[in-house]
Amino acid sequence: MDICWFKDGLQLQETHQTIIKSFGKTHILVFVNTSYQDSGTITFMAGRSTTSSKLRVKTARHCPPISPVSVQMNTDCLNGAVLSWSPSPNLQNSTKSVYVLERQEVGSQEWQRCLTTETGTSAEILGDSVPCEGDYRFRICCVNKYDRSGHVEFPKVVHLVPGPKIKTPLKNAVVTEGDDAVFSIELSANLIGTWFLNSQQLQDSGRFSMTQSKNQHILRIQQVSVCISKIDRQKCAMELDPVVLTCELSRPDAPANWFKDGVAVLQSDKITNQSEGTMKRLIIHSAVLADAGMYTCQAGDQTMSFSVNIKEPPVTIVDPKDDIHMECYVFEEIVLHCELSRSNGEAHWFKDGLKLQESENIRLSAEGPYRRVTILCASRWDSGEYVCDTGGDSVFFQLIFMVHIVSPRESEVDVCILSSERLVLSCEISKADAEVCWFCDGMEVVENGNLKLEDDGIYRRLVIPCATIDDSAEYVCETADDSVTLWVKIEGNFVSNRHAIYFPAVYINRHNRLFS
Repeated sequence: MDICWFKDGLQLQETHQTIIKSFGKTHILVFVNTSYQDSGTITFMAGRSTTSSKLRVKTARHCPPISPVSVQMNTDCLNGAVLSWSPSPNLQNSTKSVYVLERQEVGSQEWQRCLTTETGTSAEILGDSVPCEGDYRFRICCVNKYDRSGHVEFPKVVHLVPGPKIKTPLKNAVVTEGDDAVFSIELSANLIGTWFLNSQQLQDSGRFSMTQSKNQHILRIQQVSVCISKIDRQKCAMELDPVVLTCELSRPDAPANWFKDGVAVLQSDKITNQSEGTMKRLIIHSAVLADAGMYTCQAGDQTMSFSVNIKEPPVTIVDPKDDIHMECYVFEEIVLHCELSRSNGEAHWFKDGLKLQESENIRLSAEGPYRRVTILCASRWDSGEYVCDTGGDSVFFQLIFMVHIVSPRESEVDVCILSSERLVLSCEISKADAEVCWFCDGMEVVENGNLKLEDDGIYRRLVIPCATIDDSAEYVCETADDSVTLWVKIEGNFVSNRHAIYFPAVYINRHNRLFS
């Protein structure tokens, strides 16, 4: 039998918001998170039988937020007040709400918003936050996206005085040389002010006249003259970089001349003499070492000098560009090399933070832009961190010495002895505390009553006090980075040594028998 659900004549399909289930004779239709759009006529059809019902979804009712409680005003602080409040214990936290604080000057009908906060329960109001001096009252309410609560007014009023402000700022003045220059400023309050010229405080004197009339302050500078503003006189630049020397005059039409070491500087493709209002500039577009010297800007009877120093660009390391990790062996020759950006660049070598010095085993060389360290015969004491440093760049070399077998030097060695003789297999390794493993026909060797493993500084030995024919095998001495194979052959009769390569620890005694 076909079972179907319909809404407003349209067949419903199961989705994440519409769930259709059946248990025996029971059939269920579920709307998840219903909304107003789900309202309509729901029809159930089983074969030819149908039944319908109306679904009406009401819009949820949102209550307005509740006003804060326990509002207080503390006026103990100077020219300010601290307002505090508490959230209503019945305030719902399901909807985000904020507190809105407003102020009103006594005698005015208008409230002005002065603070909004989500989580705060107190606010400090200072005199600088109000536009003018007066008595102020405050109120607060709680607002969310649906509505706002009623306002709660704080008890008391507070007298607030704003800080001094500039009502009429200073204006630029352009006057003719010899005339007086007048500057004026108006403050919001009757306060004492201080005048400065080029960061130097001025005192009332014959040349400077300072007067005050209530909120108005006036400065008069008598008989002004052309002068050069003090600017940084030390100029340092890299070779090929531009150099800009700037003088600011007190009058835009005043002529200015530039000199280098007492000789007039003429404009060229390389040098530009620029004038822009009161600013006079000398621009060296691509400086070279010869441009270093003392430059002077002369305007009338006033001068200003600049000391220009041109430096060569810093020496950088061209190769290698990245730090180097080197795996080395003792006794081999090791060469560390760097290529600098300049052949005359200076570079220093360091090992583990100490400056590297030449010795019988270490050579430092320089050839054109190349700098090298050569370790003629490396030992494990030469491991560590080497640095080539130019002052402006550096590269690191990390030398790690691999543990290898010094003796025997061959990778494979034949060892022949007679049975019942003492067998000693000995290896010299490059590092005394390195770990060594012995293997016999691929199986790691373990000490027992007839086999001993000896550790004597840089020597490792495998000893069989009384060898038998069964001890013939492939023995391997292995470090983490190297290994040697010892082919041991034990025979019951005398073995000629004509074709065998004898292991260094095996000797021939005076009876011409192999002896270890």
